[in-house]
Parts: sequence; structure tokens; C-alpha cells
Amino acid sequence: MDDAGVTSDVTSGGESGAAAGLAAALLPRIPEMAAETVARLTADIPAYRLLPDSVLGGDLVANTEAVLRLFFTTVAEGRAPTEAELAAPVAWGAERARDGVPLEAVLRVYPLGARRAWELAATGPDPVADPYALVTGLLTFLGEVMPKVAEAYLREQADLDWEQREHGRNLAGVLLAGRPARRAAERYGRTLAERYEVVVLRLPEAPGGATNRILRALRSELDGNPEVLATFKGEGGVLLVPLGADGTTRRLLTRLDTAAELRCTAAAAVAEDHGAIPQAQTEASEVLSLAEDLGRPPGLYRLSDLAVEYQLVQPGPARDALARVLEPLDDQPHLIATLREFIAAGYRRAEAAEALTVHRNTLTYRLGRIRLLTGHDATDPTSARHLAAALTAHDATHRHSRRAPSPGDVGP
Repeated sequence: MDDAGVTSDVTSGGESGAAAGLAAALLPRIPEMAAETVARLTADIPAYRLLPDSVLGGDLVANTEAVLRLFFTTVAEGRAPTEAELAAPVAWGAERARDGVPLEAVLRVYPLGARRAWELAATGPDPVADPYALVTGLLTFLGEVMPKVAEAYLREQADLDWEQREHGRNLAGVLLAGRPARRAAERYGRTLAERYEVVVLRLPEAPGGATNRILRALRSELDGNPEVLATFKGEGGVLLVPLGADGTTRRLLTRLDTAAELRCTAAAAVAEDHGAIPQAQTEASEVLSLAEDLGRPPGLYRLSDLAVEYQLVQPGPARDALARVLEPLDDQPHLIATLREFIAAGYRRAEAAEALTVHRNTLTYRLGRIRLLTGHDATDPTSARHLAAALTAHDATHRHSRRAPSPGDVGP
């Protein structure tokens, strides 16, 4: 049956008179019904108990009374509520979004109020002769008001999420630039932590349009962590994570990995105060670049994880001397690739040969060539450490070619 049919039924004959009589009988009891509905809400739904008394005892009761009065009025007149009449209930639904009340809790008021109306109509001290006339009007009213309230709530929630995201992005930008941010935080209604861990994040490579999906997933996860300030640009971002219990940053990144359905690469550094945030970002960015240059797997890195490598890549005569060890291999990139995989495999020949997709004899031949050209034997513990340090220095001086050649590109 369509809406027109419903309205027609409500206004037809005896049902219309019964509905009007029912509405007239229950209108005086609206304050009682509204108070009972709000009391039930606060008892059953924790979110309502968090609202201030001025909202619970004032706005919420008054709004519930107005909705019940509108309902009984439209039942008595045998019609659906108009857009103008629904404007106020719809606006109240949006207000609850700003109060932080979940949508399910916002919509719960309507079936609770309808149930109480039904109970009074059917079993009250003066039961109406035909309470079932209430059903048609009840369904018509709920079908009109609940979808519109839900739509307004979700629209307001999206605006709030955008506002919070923009506030967090602006605050992150101010702090990363080394400027005072407390006044801006007060203007946004945000509280800044005294100490932050600065996390520089690299989004994983994703095919097609999956990058946008990953960004949406990450932002959705961060929306649930408003204390974390974040700014994203291109394929990376910077998070300012309040310094608290150990493992907070790692747990957050684990959730971000789950949201993105791919593992991110990140580096973190602690800023002991707001003024130290720019330097912490610089340190984290350098550690992240180093982890990527070294071909480390996705994950979270700190300076302590790569301290030796970090020291090796600092500009200076020591780094240049180490890099020169591998100069004889510059025109033979397959040997550089062989050395890289041999080190990554923990100096185990079988695993290195498999990673290189070459025969073990080929690997042995290449290691011999490296020894001949550099004077260092990758199978000797002392020389192996020297070659590993030289490779790190070599990569630091060749950062313009980020991607190593494929192991099997060049002959033996």
C-alpha cells in the first residue's frame, strides 16, 4: 500500500473519528509521556547519561513533548507531517550529533515514545475504544520522521568529522612549523599534550585508485583518535601522537595497517616539548628515508633501530671512504645486488641464491668477483662487516637511484 493509500485509510470513516478521539484523549498526557520516555532513555542508554542536566531536563524533554504533540496532531488530522513541521525534530537530531550521542540512541526515542503512546491507548486508565486506529498514523509518522532525522544526523556528523580533521591538520601544521599553538587549540576546543611522538608515515603503494581508499580508511581510524594530530600530503603524512603509555604509537600504527589492509612504513622520534617538534620531524624523516634506502620491510623504526647505519650515512670523510670501497662495482650493478641480497640473507648462500633466482655456483662466482674487485671477502666475518658498512655508505651517496637493479638483470 502506498503513502496515499495510508493517508486515505487514516482519514476514512470511523477510523478517522477514532484516531481523532484517541489523539484528543492522549494530548493532555504528553508531558507525562515525554518525561517517562526521557527517563527510559537515560536508564537504558549510557550516552544520554553523559549529557548535562540542562539538556536532559530541559531541551530533551521539551523536544520529546513537541514530537509527541506533532504526532498526535497529525493522527487527529489524518495526515503525514509536513516538511515545515519536521524541520524542528530534524534540527534536534543534528544537535544530538554535536552532543556526541550515537545515532542509534538518537533514533531510539521515537519507538520508545510510540510504545508508550500505544500502552496508554490500549491499557491506560481510560482506554480508547479502538486503539488500533493509532497504528496507521504511528507507522506513517515514524516512516516520515526517522529517515529525515538520521539523514540530518549523518550530515552533521560528517561536518563535525571534517571540522575536527581540519582543526587537527591546522594544529599539526602550526606545531611542525615551530610556532605556538595553544591559542589556536583553545579556539578549536582542543587540548594539546605536553609531549608528542612525531611519526612520519609512508603510505604503502597500492594499485589503481586504492590509494584514495587507504587514505579514507586512515582518516576514519584517526577520526576515532582525536587526540592524535595528523596532516597528510601526497603519499605520506605526519602524526603527532601524545606521549603516554609504552606502545601507544605501535598500537595506533597496527590499527592503521588494519584499516589500510596494507602495512605502512613509519619512523618516530620523541619531542620533549612543543619547541622540539620540528627537530623530531627531521630526525624521523631521516630515519624513514634510511629504512627505505636499506630496503627494510614495512614497519615502525626509531633512531635506536638504525643507529649504526644512521651514523654511517652522515656526510663526512669516513662515509666517503667507505663508499669508495664499492666504486669498482659501480659499472656492475648485478654484483651490488648480489652483495645486498647476501647480506640481507644473513650471509647464507642458499637463501641468497634463492632470492637472486640464480644457481649457488653463480652466487659463489659473483662473491669471488666482489672479493677480487674490492679486496674484501663477503664470506669472512670481518670483511663482511666492512662490506655491509660500505654498502650503507654507497646507498647514501647514490640516493638518486632509489630502486636497486633486479638481481638477474645482468649476466654472471
